Amino acid sequence: MTKTHPATYRATMLSKKGGPEQQHNVELPLPEPGPGEIRVRVTCAGVGSTDVTMRRGYYPFAPKLPFVPGYEAVGIVDALGAGVDGLRLGQRVCALLVHGAYATHVVRGAAE
Repeated sequence: MTKTHPATYRATMLSKKGGPEQQHNVELPLPEPGPGEIRVRVTCAGVGSTDVTMRRGYYPFAPKLPFVPGYEAVGIVDALGAGVDGLRLGQRVCALLVHGAYATHVVRGAAE
């Protein structure tokens, strides 16, 4: 049996700096991992001081607005890009992303 994936994923987008009211839920196209990348179905994302600092606009390494915040995530590998070794579908992983964890899925380098 082949498992199908939705064509979109949900994320919490930060549209401008400020309080939690500046975050809103969006639906985005579900990306496929490229060579050397994995896609993770996020089961848990941390909320820490860096996330709050980023939301308020004081974190020097934050991407330009709008972006999906979330520094860290735990999840399950649900897709592998070409050339990925050492990881398998269904494997539990954790990642320090700096941003992007406030989402149902993230794509990142398998070696990171």
